[in-house]
Amino acid sequence: MLSGYRLEVIVGCMSAGKSSELIRRIERARLAYLPTIIVRPTTDTRSKPNYVESRNGLASQALVVPDAKEILKYSSHAVVIGIDEAQFFNTDLIPVVQTLLRQKKKLIVSGLDLDYKGDPFGPVPLLMAMADRVDKLLAVCRKCGSDFACRTQRLVQSDEQILVGDAQYEARCIHCFEPPGEYQLRLELPLAETNPPHLAVIQGMVAGTVAS
Repeated sequence: MLSGYRLEVIVGCMSAGKSSELIRRIERARLAYLPTIIVRPTTDTRSKPNYVESRNGLASQALVVPDAKEILKYSSHAVVIGIDEAQFFNTDLIPVVQTLLRQKKKLIVSGLDLDYKGDPFGPVPLLMAMADRVDKLLAVCRKCGSDFACRTQRLVQSDEQILVGDAQYEARCIHCFEPPGEYQLRLELPLAETNPPHLAVIQGMVAGTVAS
């Protein structure tokens, strides 16, 4: 029987290293001679067919499935199952994960926890609630250069929640993130007067009292 965590969820914004961490953990399972598979949705067209790839050059063979229910067709071939880009699956992923856990599988899931608006993305928040381990990875903010990027900034005009691509996005920290369609409220406070009228009156009264 497997020991340790049963459902691990790796989340974060784009360029945070989620796929790299998923591949690393799957490779550790393989070193322990555990049968493994990685699955990803057909929605993600950035990787080569039958592979999951990270931005830093790591890659691993993967099964590409059109929907979450297809994962169950391959679950008998593995003890450890990696699921990449989980945000692109619909909520059918939740009962699939529950079924796999009942089958005593170990699951490692990675995906965006927030969409381009900064709202919870797909089934990932529910998976985080179900997990016995959650790791939120951060990236470098492409605007200010801090190490605290946790949002995915969309750089093109589109109202679609799912818009696959790398050039259309960049990682931003919460301070540099600009939600679409919203404007930052800038309050232009008047400059404080160095000698307000009421203060001048008081000063005059005090001076008169002293003179008398």
